[in-house]
Amino acid sequence: MKKHTFKKAAALFLGIALTVGATGCGFITTDNQADLGQTVATVDISGKLASDAKYKNVAGEVGTIVDKLSKDVTKRDLISYYLSTGYNYVEQYGYSYEDTFNMLLDGLVSREIMIQYAVAYYLNKYENVTAAACQKFIDDTIAAEKDAKTKALLSEHQEVLVLKYFLSVEEKEDEKGNSYDKAVYTLKKTLNDSLDSLEESYITAAEEEEEAEEEARTLPTGVDTEKEDYYTNNYNIYTGRNVNTDCGEYEVLDGSTRTSRQKAYNAFLTNLQAYNLINVDKKKGEVEDTQDITKLHYYYVELASILGQSLINQYFESLENEVSGKLDATYMAEKYNETKAQNEEDYAKDPTAFASALDSAAEGNYLLYGLDGYGYVYNILIPFSTEQNIRYTEAKNRGLKEGELFARRRELTQKVEAIDLRDTWISEHEHANYAYEKDGKTYFFKDNLGENSKYEQLDHYAGNYAYDETKYLIDGFIGKFNAYVSQEAGVTVTGDVCDAYTNADFTDAESANYYKNTTTGKIDYSKFTYYMGQVNFATEDVKASDYFNRESKQYKALSAVNELLFAYGTDPGAFNSYMGYSVSPYTTNYVKEFEWAAHEVVKAGVGSYAVCETDYGWHLLYCSFKYDTYNTDGDVYGGYVEADKDKEGTFSNLFYETIKEAAYNNHATEEQNRVIKEYNVGACVERFEKAYKDLLEMDKKS
Repeated sequence: MKKHTFKKAAALFLGIALTVGATGCGFITTDNQADLGQTVATVDISGKLASDAKYKNVAGEVGTIVDKLSKDVTKRDLISYYLSTGYNYVEQYGYSYEDTFNMLLDGLVSREIMIQYAVAYYLNKYENVTAAACQKFIDDTIAAEKDAKTKALLSEHQEVLVLKYFLSVEEKEDEKGNSYDKAVYTLKKTLNDSLDSLEESYITAAEEEEEAEEEARTLPTGVDTEKEDYYTNNYNIYTGRNVNTDCGEYEVLDGSTRTSRQKAYNAFLTNLQAYNLINVDKKKGEVEDTQDITKLHYYYVELASILGQSLINQYFESLENEVSGKLDATYMAEKYNETKAQNEEDYAKDPTAFASALDSAAEGNYLLYGLDGYGYVYNILIPFSTEQNIRYTEAKNRGLKEGELFARRRELTQKVEAIDLRDTWISEHEHANYAYEKDGKTYFFKDNLGENSKYEQLDHYAGNYAYDETKYLIDGFIGKFNAYVSQEAGVTVTGDVCDAYTNADFTDAESANYYKNTTTGKIDYSKFTYYMGQVNFATEDVKASDYFNRESKQYKALSAVNELLFAYGTDPGAFNSYMGYSVSPYTTNYVKEFEWAAHEVVKAGVGSYAVCETDYGWHLLYCSFKYDTYNTDGDVYGGYVEADKDKEGTFSNLFYETIKEAAYNNHATEEQNRVIKEYNVGACVERFEKAYKDLLEMDKKS
């Protein structure tokens, strides 16, 4: 289970724009640095804290700290925030400039309030956290700095060191590194991403043009996704004025040269200069030395912005214990039962509503009450080739009788070949290559398989099926399927060709033995299911909760099926689905051959699969999940188990994390709203409308 993300919902996300100039906005007509440096608002909550019973003892300390922070919101901050976010409200949602800039300023003010309140919280919480200790940390850090330029920047941007100090007070021994280093990594990575975007326009590679001609294979969700809390100190910003091999884990773009990177960096600097984000001393005629981006005032302004947001996030994380204590076994059991009861009320008498709910199920949105006969299937579609499609279309257009058309389709399906389509994941271009070699074979997604400190692990993807250039007719593919699923799950897989399929005769239109009843003319769709197979789980191996449990045989079998789907399947709707296609026991919108086979495998339960033919080719349908609740009074997962709360991958663990995250979100939002309401008042905030009046009046000019 990923670490809870309540901080994302609670956070204000009010950092200064990192991709300045990206919008091409031309409303700024002044190049007056003094104008952009005007203060549009000031924030200082220390005076009001003196009347707060909880924090009055640290109010003076907060006042001392605030003097070191960027309590002034400048016009440049406001414009930068517009460039990163606000322009969307004007251009896409029709907001007026006046409403937009007022809203953005409220956001920047709220951010400063929360930073200062977090400072008060930590000053009050720890006896050894004081303004004097903070000042000593600042002085010691500056004194220890050997680089003269960095020393000068730290002296001018002491808010960076104030924030670093308060971020360090909550460091935990069991966590790698600290919040400051994570923030630095985030900033550097974001700046590299911005430079990458600019550099792409300068890179022209014939290989990329060739690559574009071949449609890329769909990738599993999460490929190359970094873990939320990952960071490394071995990472630097590549500008082309330095050497990329000195930038640690940063990976250059395909086709990148020092020239193309320097062009990108120069374009980036031009954007900064356009909005006066490069310091200029007009009296001395000096411009900042831009050789090293990490030694620009801009970099330290951005770093302070990210650190401020990190402190707000840390503050909300510090409130976790206020919520966790309430989530005991009794509360969680009650929450489970309440949710199940609500599900039952919603779906027990309304199968249509339950069927709709199946389609919207997702991680964190679990259906605790189920109806029998419903489930999900994975669909591996092995299609007709282009030539076979043409021949089948020609047969349809000739006006053949129904039985004759079925016979023609059967002839074509016997020649359909399963082809491993993952060759587009193998590339000479680093950004498009997901392959690696092992024992002379090609596999994929090494970074996302198993435990990796940097990347998230792929869900329901085994990763042990080597790229296979062999083309398989259906019997050969079934053999590969059975062998691979058996290998991964550690169980036997058995099955047989269906007699109904073998005995079907479509050539005699008079006897029409593909009809169940020649009078009613209802087709016997069992005659289109070629094969029925079964993963032979023991009874204890199949539980609803084991769908999520990486250690279960059920999970391992499904992971093998899913990998084969990505290798051979061509149904775009089948990729990256939560559990597959939902199946009700009633009439569906699926084609009838597919519907019949899907009903059969869901009846048989998890691990059952069928191979059927339709007008699209072969389908291998695997039952991934079934609502089998005859003996459980509709309870899908059998209740919340407190002992499994911390066992990653168990249903109770996932359910607990879902409830906990929701509780954190609610608590953090309520706390944030309370603080802002209490401190966003005249005693704490002063706005200087005259300084940004020209921005508010832009509606009159447009």
